[in-house]
Amino acid sequence: MKRKLMTAVILCCAMTIGAQTSFKKTKMSPWLHGKYLQEQRDIKRNGGPRRVQGRPVINYMLTLVKSDGQVEAIREQGGVVLQDFGNDICAAFLPIDRLGQLDQNPHILQMEANEPSRLLNDTSAVILGTDKLWNGQGPASYSQSTPSLPQAFTGKGVMAGVMDVGFDFTHPAFRNADGTSRIKWFWDPMAPDANNDVLGMVYSSPTEVLAAQHSCDALSESHGTHVMGSMAGGGLNGRYVGMAPEADILGFHMPMGGEKAVPDEYFDRLADYLKSHFSNYPGLGDAIVKINVSDVIELVGLHEIFKVADAAGQPCVVNWSFGATPSFYYDRRLYEEVFNTLVGPGHIVVVAAGNSGYMMTYLAKEAGEPLDHEFYLRTSEGYALMSMRTEADEPNFAIKFAFNDRTDTLVVYTDDVKAACQQMNSFRISDEDVYIEFEVEEAFDGRLIYWILIGDPKTILGETTEDEFKKSGKLICDAAPRIEMLGKASNSSNFIFSEANLESRGCNPGTIGAPGDMDRVITVGAMHHRSSLTNILGENYTTIQMGSEEGHLTTFSSCGPTMQGRLKPDVVAPGFNIISCHNSFHHKTDMSDDLVDDILPKVAYADKAYGRTYAMAAMSGTSMATPITAGIIALWLQAKPSLTPEDILGVIERTSHQPEPEFSGEDKNIYYGWGEIDAYAGLLDILDVTANIPELSHHQPAGIQFRLDGHTLCVEGAADGTPVTVYDLSGLPVLRATLADGRVQLPDLRAGVYAVQLGQMGSMLIRL
Repeated sequence: MKRKLMTAVILCCAMTIGAQTSFKKTKMSPWLHGKYLQEQRDIKRNGGPRRVQGRPVINYMLTLVKSDGQVEAIREQGGVVLQDFGNDICAAFLPIDRLGQLDQNPHILQMEANEPSRLLNDTSAVILGTDKLWNGQGPASYSQSTPSLPQAFTGKGVMAGVMDVGFDFTHPAFRNADGTSRIKWFWDPMAPDANNDVLGMVYSSPTEVLAAQHSCDALSESHGTHVMGSMAGGGLNGRYVGMAPEADILGFHMPMGGEKAVPDEYFDRLADYLKSHFSNYPGLGDAIVKINVSDVIELVGLHEIFKVADAAGQPCVVNWSFGATPSFYYDRRLYEEVFNTLVGPGHIVVVAAGNSGYMMTYLAKEAGEPLDHEFYLRTSEGYALMSMRTEADEPNFAIKFAFNDRTDTLVVYTDDVKAACQQMNSFRISDEDVYIEFEVEEAFDGRLIYWILIGDPKTILGETTEDEFKKSGKLICDAAPRIEMLGKASNSSNFIFSEANLESRGCNPGTIGAPGDMDRVITVGAMHHRSSLTNILGENYTTIQMGSEEGHLTTFSSCGPTMQGRLKPDVVAPGFNIISCHNSFHHKTDMSDDLVDDILPKVAYADKAYGRTYAMAAMSGTSMATPITAGIIALWLQAKPSLTPEDILGVIERTSHQPEPEFSGEDKNIYYGWGEIDAYAGLLDILDVTANIPELSHHQPAGIQFRLDGHTLCVEGAADGTPVTVYDLSGLPVLRATLADGRVQLPDLRAGVYAVQLGQMGSMLIRL
């Protein structure tokens, strides 16, 4: 086919691919600035603000705002303050079309919002050195009130917070032995509520939580139930117990972006909430309010969870099994400033590293080195995105696209792109086969970010909608400056620098996104320990195929460094085929009669309770590794409630182990961080037990179960005659004996924690 000559044109942007710029300084973060510019383009195209049936339409964005203390400037522009974080920073709903006026207001110092986050255990307990009764083989009579449970640390007195989607409050794993709920507080901002003074519903007691039964998205999601079960669930009939089964639970139903996007009815309720808080700003009374989701809601939920824990006088660890993909585009300085004021002694946040390790989305060319690298583009949206970052003073250079299905090479010069964007336009080239569009902007740190869209011209111009648009080829650049490139990967659109393949080991660098890229979070990668499981149908099942070996990092686990150059993850934990609680309301099916067909293959165990059928099912992801780590940290907080994020990272550094010999040593690495978490070694470190009792083993005895019968310590799995030594935590031996009929009679000791050394098999901490 004869190909039309491709021409380069400078035109106004046909669609939003990033924030256009005139290189004029703004108080807005790049992502927020992009939303503002898109709103201005829409107003210009419509000949004025959008109206529906004669009523004005106002788009709002939840935004972090730093001011000089004069928040009246926000209200004057129709804004509504949702949360005051102190230090003159608040979370406020701002009308996007008035961000320009706020940008010019001297009382407003900075405005920030970024892309909303998306969602990203029985064997775990055995591997990580936690309670040997929690590996699915323990007694069926286990419950949170079982007095014979000898383990010293079970999370009791600690708040376990979970921010997620798809919660089943009725699951037996979240109940006490008497049927009451262990969930002490839950905020569902998406739940319908007639009281416009409250955003959604706040269930402030276990009774209210249990009466609500589930979060308002429980028919379509189950993720949060699984996460909560791994972190702090009591299991089902003693099977698949979580890491901290006696912790108190707090929860927040978090609005998500992407494939877990917020339903329309939530926005309608949120609009009603905003209208009830509007000032008398002209034009708002009859306005149609539209809401945009951002990452700011994460801080609002975290603030409230910590506030509840503080009121109860308990330490709290919060699980975030969500995140946004890496981006040069984010400016999260305000976000991190607020976050750092929220975390501290007894306030810990654990975050998933991400599930993009099997895709090479990051590519860097050092100064003076040539670039000649393959790329793969596949999308069902008609276009895919990538970005490029350079230093601000870089000279003009060419980016060349050598597509495999073309004989010509397409060339774009950076000076042409900058000239277009300084005119508030974008630079694009197009023919009947491919459409390429460039924009550039100066980031807050002074570096330049180029936004590149490549797609099907017919789809982009609205002439057709192709099912799939695929391109491959090479990116070529022989310029002197250092260049970083970042592809965009999602469920429907990929621009990557290697073929994505879960069946081969990935671990590609530069794939950790936000908020796992921050200093004071505990960022968790996922280990591969169970290749498959036997489900209740008697079949061998795995959630996905996995190329990595057992005992190694999963193929999908994201790796560092971060876009800021930070060394992450911090630690790894099991995250493949993890068995935990399933939401019994999921898939719009009342499971009191049966389990639906698409759930059955992943179910390892099910039983009836409280008039319903409940299941324990498998899921995989760094989402699953994170609550395991968070639950372990709950045990550590029980031992020392004042632990800070820095304390936790220190324990992880001293007690974790590297799974692969090539990564052994003292240095942290971008794959495993400090290594795989060890709950028991961490407890010994926190309690300083190894210093007081040098002869104590640093590991628990394999295959051994302990229980207490009054002052009798029962040991199952060890031979009679095995020596038993009991120490108090100061190092004083209080008993030396040998097993007889699997038992040892303990002396009349005062209540507290004791260390038990079982021959040379290992040691255990018990609580009397």
